[in-house]
Amino acid sequence: MTQSNKNISACRLALLGSISLLAAFATPASAAQADGDITANPAETAEIDEAAIVVTGSRIARTGIDAPTPTVAVGAADIEAKGITNVVDLLNQLPQISTGLSNANTSFSFGNVGLNQIDLRNLGVRRTLTLVNGRRRTGTPDDSNFLAFDLSNIPTALIERVEVQTGGTSAVYGADAVAGVVNIMLKKDFEGIEAFGQYGVTGRGDYHTASYGVTLGTNYERGNAVVHVSRSENGLLTRGEAGQAFPFAFVSNPANTGPNDGIPNRIPRDDLRFAYFGFPAMTSYLPFGPGGAWTDVIYDPALQTFRPLNAGPNGVIDGTYSAGEGGTQAADTRIAPLTRTNIYAKADYEFSDNLKFVTEAIFADTKAVDRIGSVFDSWSTFVSIDNPFMPQAVRDGLVAAGQNSFGYAREHSEFGMRMSKIHRQYYSISAGFEGNIGNSWKWSVVGEYGKSSTSNSQFNDRIDERWFAASDAILDPVTGEIVCRSLEARAQGCVPVNVFGTDTISQAAVDYISANHTSVTDTTQTLVQGLVSGDLLQLPAGAVKVSAGLEYRKDALDFRPSYVWEQAAGFFASQFSPVKASNDVREAFAEVLVPVLRNQPFFHSLELEGAFRISDYQRAGTVDSWKIAGSWAPVRDVRFRVNKAKAVRAPSLGEMFDPGSRGATGLTDPCDPLVLDAGSASRRANCAALGLDPVTFDPNTRRMTTLLFTTGNPNLDVEKGDTLTAGVIVNPRWIPGLSISADWYRIKLKGGIVRIGAQKTADNCVDLPTLDNEFCDFVTRGPDGDIVEVRDSYVNASSLKVEGVDFEATYRANLSDIFGGSGDLGSFSLRGIASYLKDNITAGLDDAGEADNPKFRATLNAAYHNGPFRLTWASRFVGGTVTNNDAVNPAEDIGKFYHIPSVWYHDASVGYDGLENLSLYAGVNNLFDTSPRYHPFTYRGTSAYDDVIGRFFYVGAKLRFGRN
Repeated sequence: MTQSNKNISACRLALLGSISLLAAFATPASAAQADGDITANPAETAEIDEAAIVVTGSRIARTGIDAPTPTVAVGAADIEAKGITNVVDLLNQLPQISTGLSNANTSFSFGNVGLNQIDLRNLGVRRTLTLVNGRRRTGTPDDSNFLAFDLSNIPTALIERVEVQTGGTSAVYGADAVAGVVNIMLKKDFEGIEAFGQYGVTGRGDYHTASYGVTLGTNYERGNAVVHVSRSENGLLTRGEAGQAFPFAFVSNPANTGPNDGIPNRIPRDDLRFAYFGFPAMTSYLPFGPGGAWTDVIYDPALQTFRPLNAGPNGVIDGTYSAGEGGTQAADTRIAPLTRTNIYAKADYEFSDNLKFVTEAIFADTKAVDRIGSVFDSWSTFVSIDNPFMPQAVRDGLVAAGQNSFGYAREHSEFGMRMSKIHRQYYSISAGFEGNIGNSWKWSVVGEYGKSSTSNSQFNDRIDERWFAASDAILDPVTGEIVCRSLEARAQGCVPVNVFGTDTISQAAVDYISANHTSVTDTTQTLVQGLVSGDLLQLPAGAVKVSAGLEYRKDALDFRPSYVWEQAAGFFASQFSPVKASNDVREAFAEVLVPVLRNQPFFHSLELEGAFRISDYQRAGTVDSWKIAGSWAPVRDVRFRVNKAKAVRAPSLGEMFDPGSRGATGLTDPCDPLVLDAGSASRRANCAALGLDPVTFDPNTRRMTTLLFTTGNPNLDVEKGDTLTAGVIVNPRWIPGLSISADWYRIKLKGGIVRIGAQKTADNCVDLPTLDNEFCDFVTRGPDGDIVEVRDSYVNASSLKVEGVDFEATYRANLSDIFGGSGDLGSFSLRGIASYLKDNITAGLDDAGEADNPKFRATLNAAYHNGPFRLTWASRFVGGTVTNNDAVNPAEDIGKFYHIPSVWYHDASVGYDGLENLSLYAGVNNLFDTSPRYHPFTYRGTSAYDDVIGRFFYVGAKLRFGRN
């Protein structure tokens, strides 16, 4: 070994431990490793054909190392090493990606179950643009009819890599790219046959996944053709199996003596049940206590009357919870069962060296089932004293108290669990030509048509008009039979219901009252795009590269709600109106890359880049976006980069044309004495100004849901965002295989289209300095001060600011180069990605560091290869957060539980490729069976940061024939 090599080895040994530590504090913003495969063999990837690597954020061919915009990538080997059957599950672990939509968090919705959509920087799915091979695809609607691409439409077996660029790229790819772009790059020129199968199961055996499929490809004289068919599925995981059957909530602290006593107002409890929810026996508040005292009661069939509810030593807690008898959510869905079939085909044909015909077809069929407890009543139905089902002892007690009716709470289990069965079908077909002009110019013209069709079937719903008629029963004075009081209802076949006891509602009554109904949403996209790129002219530092194009795109939405939803006839009177609308846009765009200096003192390279796009929207008018970027390498080992851009997002069809829907939502009244100290310094004064007593106010939100009215807004304007990134990449020659980067970013958005949400709307009304604000206009209170309804409409009212720093560090080496010797010791790679969030400000309130916006996140991955053997280890860390940055006195509010702890998950896998045509792999995710963090905000796993599945084992195999 030469002295130079000895010095290099010494440097490697000295830095190996420090790199491991550095990588733990490094983030996903660097594009230093364009291929992104931590599991790739360093010996095989030491020499990269940089000219062949095109990264997201530009249509000009270039490497990730040279790109002025931060880019991070994950590759096919990363997917296999994690046992991933849905690429979203892997992407959600990247520190710059927040909680979007995935199969792990879409239950309990009107129609999101099984959707997989990405959220960059916690700016929302709507501000993240997903591409496939650099091109937009048809969006799939969520339950508010917003269209975004469902990543599960692409089979993971065909993914070469996924590139994630964080920063405004509207000038390059158009609207929706305010937060950045996720670009799925598919494998090319596949030849041979590859069959695969994978199965995974939790250590408890309560949840499983499986996937299998085959890919066939062939190269012929003038082209290549590929066909892929695969199927994936996962089973049902209930809340009971996930350890989430019981509520875990902040409740009033019985030890609290008042303000400023140093004792928290609220404490967390995880041993609760629902006193008035999810329980098949009737509960109420009636004069059936000792001596006729009013108390919380439950109907006892054995006694044929009510008795006091055994709610624990403190009684019903906060009007909601019981520490004894009560309901749970054990049978409700935590992760919905799902099956998906993917079919992909492509073919191309070269007419000549300069002209190629290309075609592609994609089909995906997804079925998912969500379920939640049966329809119920929570003081929404009243029983009259003359109801013949009422036992005499109950009637006597009501008469003695001077009551002629009473309200109650009861889950009507006779109806069966409410279910949503979602069936989504997606397909797209495209065809076009591409070719070359001269030595450096390339062009392409493509046309594409895509459609997404969603069928949403609701089972065991309740027609409320029939329910209320059936609940009002009397004795027929002629026949002496129990009948419905309403003659009109009787004429329509009304069957009376008996709610005294369990399993007392007859099947005939269920058949009369219940309903199954289906709504359908179709979305289409028609796209025509022409591109040209090449070298415009030669400068001393290199070629000036340009790219330009024209694009026409039309999106259409056709939502056809069921008769039950359209007429607000079902449970909770949920109402959805039909939507049929379209929007088109015509765009022209161009990019230029100018090499200014190269191989000069202090200027190893200096490049400038610009892009401009003008977009003419049918409904939003003409807008423009642009970017200016540059990179400077004073020496070969160090490169600085900066990117400033104006990004835009046009309002979507769902945001503009949602004609309004009514429903109900669980809400905490911010003026509830229990949470007065959980908001801003203005909350107490504003609630007092509303006339609400800070001690005696007892809001209905403790016991019942609140009406919610959501609407679209056809007058929405375009969002405008300013993005700025600046960073540095270090690739030291004296430590081959090492790359380190750091990038600062800031995104400012004005006129942001936002639907705040019912809870945030109610909170903001009293948390802002004065009640004279737009949020209070959306909150309606009754004469007694209770919230009657919250309106939640889209408005151009949001100002957003997101700022932080991303880091990334990678190191790849052959162990023999480090430790010496002539034998093959194998190779290893190490990659650390981290992100620090400084600000996440919406409407003047900073959420950075709160539960859904941790300030620090990181991943640290390592891989070892030796011949056919590979071993990988991956971990992800989520830093500690707090419940609410705006809390005036957290110690008085919830004490130490103001702080939410950090969590660290670890995965491991092993693979072997030494068998002829056969590869085997196995692994375990969440190796140490780490539970969600013990806190009411996280234990139920409401975000992508906490694992609710637990330790998960998987095995897989690939059988290959042919060249690939």
